[in-house]
Amino acid sequence: MKLQVLGRIRPLYRGEGVALHRENDTKIAARAGGPFFGFLELHSEKSTTYDVFKTSVLSLVDVFVNGCNTGLLIAGETGSGKSFTMAGEGDFKAGLVPLIFDQLFSILAKENYRADVESKKIQSRVSLQVFEVYNEVIRDLLILPIGSRPTVDIQENAIQGIHLQNITELSLNDSTQAKAQFIQGWGRRTELSSDSGLASHNSAIFCQVMLERIYGNGKHPIKSRFTIVELPGLENLGEDTGYSALWQGSQVNKSLITLSQVVSSLASNPSPDRVINYNNSKLTRLLQEELGGNCNTRALVCLKPFSKPDTIALIVQFCQKLSQVTTFPIVNDSSAQSLLTQERAKLLILRQQTSLSSVMSSVPPYGPDMVSDIRRLQTENLVLKDQNERLQLRLDQLSNKFGHVASTKTDLSQQLLLSEEEKLKVSQSLVEMQIENNKIKEENEATNFELTNKIIMLENQLLEAQNASDRHKRAAKAAKEQLKELETDRKDLADEYVVLKTNYLALTNEHKRECSRNENLAIELLNLVNSKAALMRQVLILTNADPAHADDPNAEIARIRAIIHQNSSGKIKADEILGTQRDREVIEDRLFASQRKFESEINRLKVDYGDEHKKYENRMNALMKELADTRVLARERQHKISELNAKLITLRGEKEAVETQTNRLQHKVKDLGEDFRARLVKYVEDIAEYVDKGSGVPGQQHEKKMRDYVDNMLKDIRRSHREREDQLSQAAQTFKKRLQNTVHSYEQVLIAYRNLRQTCEARGFDRADLGPDEYELKLGDTEIQSSHLKELDKAKTELNRAKNELDAVKLRYGLFGDDKKENLGDLNSISARSDLWAALRKQLREFTLNTQQQLEQERARLLSENQVLSQQLKESQEYIDSHLVRYKQEILRLRKMLGMSETEASILTDRLAKIRKK
Repeated sequence: MKLQVLGRIRPLYRGEGVALHRENDTKIAARAGGPFFGFLELHSEKSTTYDVFKTSVLSLVDVFVNGCNTGLLIAGETGSGKSFTMAGEGDFKAGLVPLIFDQLFSILAKENYRADVESKKIQSRVSLQVFEVYNEVIRDLLILPIGSRPTVDIQENAIQGIHLQNITELSLNDSTQAKAQFIQGWGRRTELSSDSGLASHNSAIFCQVMLERIYGNGKHPIKSRFTIVELPGLENLGEDTGYSALWQGSQVNKSLITLSQVVSSLASNPSPDRVINYNNSKLTRLLQEELGGNCNTRALVCLKPFSKPDTIALIVQFCQKLSQVTTFPIVNDSSAQSLLTQERAKLLILRQQTSLSSVMSSVPPYGPDMVSDIRRLQTENLVLKDQNERLQLRLDQLSNKFGHVASTKTDLSQQLLLSEEEKLKVSQSLVEMQIENNKIKEENEATNFELTNKIIMLENQLLEAQNASDRHKRAAKAAKEQLKELETDRKDLADEYVVLKTNYLALTNEHKRECSRNENLAIELLNLVNSKAALMRQVLILTNADPAHADDPNAEIARIRAIIHQNSSGKIKADEILGTQRDREVIEDRLFASQRKFESEINRLKVDYGDEHKKYENRMNALMKELADTRVLARERQHKISELNAKLITLRGEKEAVETQTNRLQHKVKDLGEDFRARLVKYVEDIAEYVDKGSGVPGQQHEKKMRDYVDNMLKDIRRSHREREDQLSQAAQTFKKRLQNTVHSYEQVLIAYRNLRQTCEARGFDRADLGPDEYELKLGDTEIQSSHLKELDKAKTELNRAKNELDAVKLRYGLFGDDKKENLGDLNSISARSDLWAALRKQLREFTLNTQQQLEQERARLLSENQVLSQQLKESQEYIDSHLVRYKQEILRLRKMLGMSETEASILTDRLAKIRKK
């Protein structure tokens, strides 16, 4: 089965060009015109890691679950995204390994859920190994880096084949645990730097997932292995080996060069009867099954969109060789495992026989002199080996110690930087939150101010409406009273009108009767006059008197008729009987005099209340103008307060940044001091050891006391640290006692305040004049405790939690027991007194160094606690002094309110003192 080669192109960075020549979606070349290499599938810059997993790796997981060995080689140039493709970044940008874990445990969970019969159930066991190959040294990445990480050797037997001895193999229960363990191992890679870059550019990271499955009631499991490997940068294939060996070491690029040679040999010999040498490098020995054995392997080559043409040519050439490699995967059932075990056993026996025969054939015949020479040489060889082992042991100890110090210092500095960065981020986020909170407060205050203004305006409008309503009510009431008076006048006028009308009708009737009577009388009178005239004419006729001298009867008749006509009803009408205009005016004045009086009173009230209304309106306008000016002034003051708050927050942020910088410098000074002290102790111990061993000069017996002098000096240092510790502990105890006394005095003051307040309440004083409540004056824990002590308690809590987690991890992985066994093994392995003294000196030196570091750390901690306690004592004293003055003033004010004299106050004080004593 041919090895499948896939490709993935990293997205462009800012400032990069495009130098990768493509013919189509699957072929690339270093230069225009070729030569081209065609990938089975080439993922573009827009493809995500999940797309790569879904199209190229998902089928490998299914094959792995079905019992076949699978492998995934992630190769490419440094900076092409190999590490990102393999491990990813967080949960949202997961790499191929976390996705493989999710898919694997998802398949296993589905199979267990579907198995409803005991015979159909599948017992699965998943385990994980993560290790690194760098500079031909294999390191286990699942072990906590305590001191120097132990190396692992390769072994080969008939059952397991090529495997690692004493490698950590973790049993996995779910994908979350698997991803967590892998991420922890990924974080323990070698981070050393060389002239050519980081060590991770030249290291190979292995992640091997082992699966054992027992179907139903079977006894023999089906074993399969999934190997994911991140190979070193392929650009190292084109470097000068001599230059690389000179600057980096002879073993750095050996793995990659040997891998290229093995791939070339496998590509040129695809037949199954080939014989390939995998033993020139540990990387090729570990990849023996994945490259040319029982494994279904795929290669994922990560490419840069912009790279050197020579590097791309090397990558294309390597991909062409990989595509010609042939593997022979099978299902690893019990029969296949037994057959492979048998073949491995035969191969191991043949190798042993071949090596033994070659050794026997190389030994020439020799005589008795040669035997003595050989024995002498063997003795010298043993002595040299012993010396070499001692020197190697000392070199390993020094290198381990130096590596431990360097790694510890690096880890501490990284942790300090990370903690400082986190503090800066937290402070920045806090400043942003405070700024946002101030903005929200300003908005709320502005909204509250506007709502208050609206409420005031509405209250003013309500008052105006109430005033208008009262005014209208008063006007309506006055109008009702006037209406009642008018109604009364109307009734009186109506009664008078009825009376007058009745009188008028009676007078009219009487006038008509008089007129008819006058007419009758006039008629009678006229008749009488006519009769008289007739009689007079008869007399004249009878007497024959002179008419000129006699009265004319016609004249008398005319005179009488004129009088009758004058007094007749035709000449004098009934309306002419009414009164004159003056009479009417008199009556009108008499009737409407009250109305005019009311109108004048109303006009007078209008004039009076109109002036007052104008006065109120002018006052209201002035108040509204003052209110508008006050609002503008309040807004200006509010803006000024907001600006001051923003400046205060900025200054606080700058203060925190300065404090952070100061803390960082203090930590740096502390690290330098610890380094200097460690070097000084090392120099003193080396001098003492040199003097104790003897320098070959006279007076050697006097100089052998150097070790005792150094021990006495260290004892003096420890004693001084212990005395300083006792002083600091006594100061802390004194401060605690003083704080307790202060709190006790504060409680006594509160008791006195409570009694005085109860006395005031018993005498009937208003509660609004008694001052603040007792509960408002109580001190809380947050007020007693200073900010420095809060930070110190927080740091102590985090330190204790970290120690507990470390102890739990040690107990979980059995580190305590292993250390003890190793120490016993070291003691048992010492065969000479000099080695024993060397081991004892080493232990004493380490004990001295550790004790010195612990004492310095304890001294720094006690100094910081002393400073914090003194600061807290100062703050508490200032707080108590300020509050005692306020309490005294409050007590004096309450005594004045109670009218207590000095004698009564002294009696009350004595009673309180007796109560305290009881």
